[in-house]
Amino acid sequence: MLAVNDDKKICIFSKGKTGTTSLQNLLEDNTNWKTVGEAEVDWYGIGPEHFAGMSRQEEIVEYLDKQGYNLYFIIRNPWKRYVSGFKEILQDYISGIAPDDEFLPLWEKVVYDKTRLIDYIDRLFYLTQFICDGKQQEKHNWGRAFTLHTNYHTCNYLDFCEQFKATYINNSNLDDFMVHLGLEPGVRMNTSKPRDIDSVRDALINCKHYYLIEKYLQPEIARYENIM
Repeated sequence: MLAVNDDKKICIFSKGKTGTTSLQNLLEDNTNWKTVGEAEVDWYGIGPEHFAGMSRQEEIVEYLDKQGYNLYFIIRNPWKRYVSGFKEILQDYISGIAPDDEFLPLWEKVVYDKTRLIDYIDRLFYLTQFICDGKQQEKHNWGRAFTLHTNYHTCNYLDFCEQFKATYINNSNLDDFMVHLGLEPGVRMNTSKPRDIDSVRDALINCKHYYLIEKYLQPEIARYENIM
């Protein structure tokens, strides 16, 4: 998410699964703010990146930092964010093969069956991390969209954030941050069922590709702990 208030010279930046859907919706209703999620954006003459429809929000953050804007980065425990993000990816994957009226039964059949869920996860890892890797990803946008390390909901991004002098907001303190901005916190949106999260987390830990997740998240967790 990227939100900007030009009058107050404030820039808020985060990636997916940091609890910012509610904040974005509140800011969208405020004419003093302009916001964008994971869609393309073209602000300040900075065009969108030509990559799976994702925007170059980072370039806008860099530009606004040079203009003296106050930067706020919303962060979350990397492991919890990854689990939530992976669940989102898995839901997207299943919704792509099931009609709308069949999605929920199929989702529950997969997510609540540990053996089947682990199998799905290992297949997804294999497809996106090995079969559709490197140059193959350039040819297949679906591979890049589902590739875990570049997906909006699971990508590491604290290495980018640490380049700047910014205020970090942990997603657990998001309501207080909304009050600080003069907003009234509402009901959190886009939240996951605890049972779904528990099932996905347990399956990730027990899948044969878990070592890849540990290796991938290690530097992000170190940065998060240093920030906190």
